[in-house]
Amino acid sequence: MDCEVDDKQVLEDGHVISIVDNSHNMGVKRQVVYNTSNHVAHCSCKKFECEGIPYRHILCVLKGKGLRKMPNYYILNRWTKTASSKSIFDVNGILLEACSQLLHEDMLILHNWLEFLNCMRIAGRDPKKLGLVRKRIQNVLKELKELDGGTSKSKISELESFIGSSASEQIDILPPK
Repeated sequence: MDCEVDDKQVLEDGHVISIVDNSHNMGVKRQVVYNTSNHVAHCSCKKFECEGIPYRHILCVLKGKGLRKMPNYYILNRWTKTASSKSIFDVNGILLEACSQLLHEDMLILHNWLEFLNCMRIAGRDPKKLGLVRKRIQNVLKELKELDGGTSKSKISELESFIGSSASEQIDILPPK
């Protein structure tokens, strides 16, 4: 980063740090207000507030404070793996994108998969833990079959229900014209 600290003023709940941005030989001075209690910095360039990207001025301050990990304040939902499964809010909590395309069932399926994958991650390659996961899955499978009443669909009927129409009994093959 081409930033350096120019001046530092101490406030009761943090610091006001003047950063000189030497990128592009501009030497632009920015003011960063840093809160020491929650490690949140606000820069006069307003890049994070406008675009959701912590810009070099904020990163310079956070690096100077010796933080090894980005504070959760800067990890916006839109940059995470599960971004499409949740509504997206801006920094001030205003709704930007609702997840209207996902139904409640899709969310439930997603969360179930995430929990299952988390179980497998915790089990790792330990045979005892893997056996426990397998046993619990078999119990759940048994309960689900009991809830279904033992009626299992054939693959054909499952495909027909997925497609929304059934295969016709009689197929007419016409000669080519």
